[in-house]
Amino acid sequence: AVPLASIAKTCEFLVTVIDDRPQYAHTARFPTADGVVAGPFRQTLVDLRRGKETFDNDTYVVLVTRGHQHDIDCLLELLDDPLAYLGMIGSRRRIRAVFELLEMEQEIPASKFDRVRAPIGIDIGAITPAEIAVCIMAEIICILREGPLPGLSEQIQQERIERRKRAQASVGERGDR
Repeated sequence: AVPLASIAKTCEFLVTVIDDRPQYAHTARFPTADGVVAGPFRQTLVDLRRGKETFDNDTYVVLVTRGHQHDIDCLLELLDDPLAYLGMIGSRRRIRAVFELLEMEQEIPASKFDRVRAPIGIDIGAITPAEIAVCIMAEIICILREGPLPGLSEQIQQERIERRKRAQASVGERGDR
């Protein structure tokens, strides 16, 4: 998160960092951020809204949490917002597990996840945290500037849409019997 916050600020974005661990959420660690908040993810998002923070089509949100439950908490709070960008870091397996859990336990339609860019970033073979931050910001800038998205997440999005079409077709075939 540190390189991402720094690069985002360099690109002139307003940057707010949320972490539920006070030992990580402090301005000494994120000196360029406009805001650093320590608190439970979901409650902090609710509190930010209550404080007149808006999450709208000019808002870009990157979920870089350390676990499934934190991703779930954030997604539950953000999925219905008209965000310009909602991205989530993680392996395909982790992302699939989070989405399936939300579908089953929260009855969230699979189509809601189409707008979540995951895994995030343009695939340039990045390895280090700074390189990954560049990939993420490149994808965000492509969306901001309405440029072409050669990223990995576009491929993932297409695969999800195709998988859903196949599943719907197979349900339709079973219903015809």
